[in-house]
Amino acid sequence: MKDQATSLRALKANFDRMVIKPKIETADDFLEKMKGVSPLKAYILVYPDYLKTEFPEIDDWLSKIDNTSQTYLWDQAGLISNKILTSKPSESLSFHVLSKQMAMLDMISKNDSERYEFLRNLSNTLDKQTKIWVTVKASEISYYTYLFNASNLLYIMLPDIEDSILKGYEIVKTIYNLKIATPIHLLEFSSKPFLSEDFLCNRIKNVAKKFLGIDLYNGGVVLSNCRYIPPVNEGNLNSIKNQTGSSCCDFMYSFSENIINLPLGTY
Repeated sequence: MKDQATSLRALKANFDRMVIKPKIETADDFLEKMKGVSPLKAYILVYPDYLKTEFPEIDDWLSKIDNTSQTYLWDQAGLISNKILTSKPSESLSFHVLSKQMAMLDMISKNDSERYEFLRNLSNTLDKQTKIWVTVKASEISYYTYLFNASNLLYIMLPDIEDSILKGYEIVKTIYNLKIATPIHLLEFSSKPFLSEDFLCNRIKNVAKKFLGIDLYNGGVVLSNCRYIPPVNEGNLNSIKNQTGSSCCDFMYSFSENIINLPLGTY
């Protein structure tokens, strides 16, 4: 007759064989679920934080560029100042605001389950949105290549000061060197209602074409009174054609795919 310990071991072995172990979620499993998320377009606003200048408050001019109640601002650069959030109730802003996500600064060190959890939470937050604007500091561009490559358009904010030409070109060159293929638009902030042929945007476009061989686009002008003057025949949001079924306009899928497949050596 078997002793009690042997019987218990046999019983446990039989139980372990009967228990169905949970399936580990793979990258393909996760991305397959993301295909069901509503298509979402994303536009990046690159803020030149190393330029010593001030811009008008973003809540006064962003809604002029993209005037829709469905606009959502993901303020990764922190352009919504604390004084706005304390002086205005969130419902009085012309758009919803998602604050900076600190996890984005060190995504490479996270394991798969942590990345999935971050992406699920973000997807739930942006549920039912059709477009988002994401602010990014120019000094942090290298942290966000996976974000830039999942987006539809990039807008570089350029104040009307002398340093803007050199610094604006440096931002363009940084994006170019990171092999980011998303179209780049130059959004100028000016006190002048009428611009000459030699204005800031054209000068940067000419230099980028000559030395980098890339085409930049005019994103329009925001005047000091926050009136927005759209560009003529280029860079207008209304001219962006819908690409139904294409992953490049499905931000959450492309963004998730880029994060999950982050190569070693990147942020």
